[in-house]
Amino acid sequence: MHFGYEPGRAVLDGVTLTVRRGSTVALVGPTGSGKTTLVEVVAGLLEPSSGRVAVQPGARRLVFQEPFLFSGPIKDNLSLWADVDGATHERALTIASAGFVHELGDGINTVVGERGVSLSGGQRQRVALARAVIAEPAVLLLDDTTSALDPSTEREVLANLRRQLAGVTTLMVASRPSTISLADEVVYFDHGRVAGQGPHRELLARLPAYRHLVEAYERDRATERVEPADADGDADAELNANVAEVGHG
Repeated sequence: MHFGYEPGRAVLDGVTLTVRRGSTVALVGPTGSGKTTLVEVVAGLLEPSSGRVAVQPGARRLVFQEPFLFSGPIKDNLSLWADVDGATHERALTIASAGFVHELGDGINTVVGERGVSLSGGQRQRVALARAVIAEPAVLLLDDTTSALDPSTEREVLANLRRQLAGVTTLMVASRPSTISLADEVVYFDHGRVAGQGPHRELLARLPAYRHLVEAYERDRATERVEPADADGDADAELNANVAEVGHG
């Protein structure tokens, strides 16, 4: 499969990829290697220049790192004004580890400003993830969606997705070693091509370029200014990271 935004300049160059249904796959690679473009193609936002994408039947939900929440009650942000019962809301919040919603002034009826300005970065990410879960997707696409969560909360969220959404295929763009290590399998991208696919430890052992990239991620995490986690498990309560979502039935 090929894709390019401009003629003669391929962003995805001959990508061939098979993902096992129900697995959690981390998409890893340097900036500009095609990871986000791939999830947008899988989501149906972009059409391949050549080749095709075969996706299992069912809804696809894409949750970006920088999302959008609407001005209004959290309840409506979750359901997008559809008729959704309380049990469905609660299940989605539990899977997304978003129990903090019940501690807000009016709980699930709490009104948030446009883009969720009254919530922290990690809270916005979890609300948007819960919104995606409500759709009961067959394929869940996460573009660095848990970047504002501390590692412990991130592990909890991914464990919930595995346990509660059995059979859902999850593709997640990841740049945190803690996230990458939680995946069943890693797909390593380089210059728009799949340069390796397999378990994280296996790729570390046999692909020097992959190992060097992961080591660079680890150095970045060690040297960056670390903000204390807030009471809701956000790695940085001031992080300006929103989550947006696109749905395809």
